[in-house]
Amino acid sequence: MEEINLYDISFRSIKPPDMAQLEKWYAMTDELGYATGFQRLGDVRDKLLSYPRMSMMIILGEDQAAGFVCYEMKNLNGKNVAWIHILLVDPAFQNKGIGSWTVRKLLEWFESMDTVAVVVSVSEQNPRGLKFWENLGFARSRALEKILYGFGTKGVAIMKKTMEKRRT
Repeated sequence: MEEINLYDISFRSIKPPDMAQLEKWYAMTDELGYATGFQRLGDVRDKLLSYPRMSMMIILGEDQAAGFVCYEMKNLNGKNVAWIHILLVDPAFQNKGIGSWTVRKLLEWFESMDTVAVVVSVSEQNPRGLKFWENLGFARSRALEKILYGFGTKGVAIMKKTMEKRRT
């Protein structure tokens, strides 16, 4: 595969023909199970594709699907907090900077929306995923993990990045 120019990457809304690609990725549990939560697309489709969650395809060049991202903006006590639910990069495009580039672009956008923090959940069984988020400045939030544990969530690391306040 040729070198990827990260400036050729863009986002776009999910279109009906993208469902086949999403089905394929969700079926790839050996390679993408941690990203999908080992769920079937049919079980989560409505949740991923409906407000307030925002889902976008990660596009390389003209229209090559390289991945998928799903996030949600929440207003907590008057402050914007973003929760990245899924970041998935097709195995053929992994280790080429696409995931890191995607997160950096999202962080820029979140900052423009005066977001105070960005949160992501990562399986504790996914050391590669934990390292990925750590390398992007996220750190475990034991306080959030404790809260979610009270709701029955186990085996999940909650990673958080506090956004720097923009200077005006």
